[in-house]
Amino acid sequence: MTITLMVAAVEVEPGWAVGAVPLADPVVDRDLLLDASGQPWIPGCSLAGSLRAHLAAAEPPADVRIMGGRPPRNQAQAAQCTVSPLWVLGAVFTPHPAAGGGGAQATVETVGQTAVDRIRGAAAPGSLRISRVVGTGGNLTVYMRHDSVADPLSADDLELIADWQPAIGRDRTRGGGRASLTQLHHGTIDPATRDGATTWLTHTGVSLFDAVATHAVATQTIARTHDDKAWLEEEFEIADGLLIGASSTGPVARSRRRGARPLIPGSAWKGVIRSRVEFIIRSRYGDDAACQQQTGCGTCVVCAVFGHQGQRGVLAFRDSRIEDSAPETECTHVGIDRVTGGAKDALLFKTAPVRGGHLRLRIDALGRVEPWVRNTLGHVLRDMHDGLVGVGSRSTQGLGTLRLTNPLGKLEPVIIPRLESADDKEPRDDR
Repeated sequence: MTITLMVAAVEVEPGWAVGAVPLADPVVDRDLLLDASGQPWIPGCSLAGSLRAHLAAAEPPADVRIMGGRPPRNQAQAAQCTVSPLWVLGAVFTPHPAAGGGGAQATVETVGQTAVDRIRGAAAPGSLRISRVVGTGGNLTVYMRHDSVADPLSADDLELIADWQPAIGRDRTRGGGRASLTQLHHGTIDPATRDGATTWLTHTGVSLFDAVATHAVATQTIARTHDDKAWLEEEFEIADGLLIGASSTGPVARSRRRGARPLIPGSAWKGVIRSRVEFIIRSRYGDDAACQQQTGCGTCVVCAVFGHQGQRGVLAFRDSRIEDSAPETECTHVGIDRVTGGAKDALLFKTAPVRGGHLRLRIDALGRVEPWVRNTLGHVLRDMHDGLVGVGSRSTQGLGTLRLTNPLGKLEPVIIPRLESADDKEPRDDR
């Protein structure tokens, strides 16, 4: 029997999270897995699922051959199920050093998200969800082992594994879990031989991988697969102010930040854009054409693109960092008494929105996207540019207006083939 040991180096972007049941803090709805030292942890099972999905998408599919059969659904399948010869033994995450020369320490962010009401276009009551994510990027070292009696991993198999672009944890369509495999080292050992037995018995743990996995997959193979071209990318400037609420409580409501820089999270982009797409489709094809439930219906064209509880969407919205913003200025507000018209007692509060700056919206495709989607999203971006749709909170109070730095040209009417009927082929309005 030959044993192939592999070490994959993966670059992980900030904003990832591998979930855990929130037992320690009842306020947190979605918690993080932590190791014994309290640091964020990425288990091997999370990576194994991502690798299997990558191998299954190959032509021909290689998931069963390299990772064994899937769990059986009945007795007939159980007889054909095989144990995976590929083991994902574990992973070690090393955070990037902190800005300013500090030590390598993972930063955990506590963030809030709200659903968008399909009718009012505002935050849905009772939909606030508190999550913990890792706000620090870093390097992930993944250790894998492949056992083979007859067919060891071939060079083509190693190149296929090197093509793997891991997905780390949850919120893939909201800017989380982005990672890139940058290096793959491998080596083969046969414990039945004299040299193989000596190496096997004199090394253990990481030192065994260091001694065996000394061959690197050709760099050009990995570089070829890292096509980081966006499906859609546009640049905006903030026309007034922007306030994307953070979950932390305090005397002043501030916009969400990562490190010292403000940003628009991918979840905010996805919520606003999905809500406007639903509005456009309902205006064009009627109320039943797009879901009006908070969690999605799972059957309409919008759910097919943006996802629902039973299926992931095909678009991934990246976090957008805000550049060149002016220093924050605190603004004091007070609620108005509906009866007296004067200031309401105990309703004094402060906000510190981001003033000015530029940002870039980036959307990646996770699967096949139908042609009508890009045109429809163009209408949404134009509505943002025209001030019809605001981003963030207080969009009806002078905040949240974004302008495209390169305004879009003429757009085609929104026509969705699945919703077109024989007696209604012409658009009902300028959409």
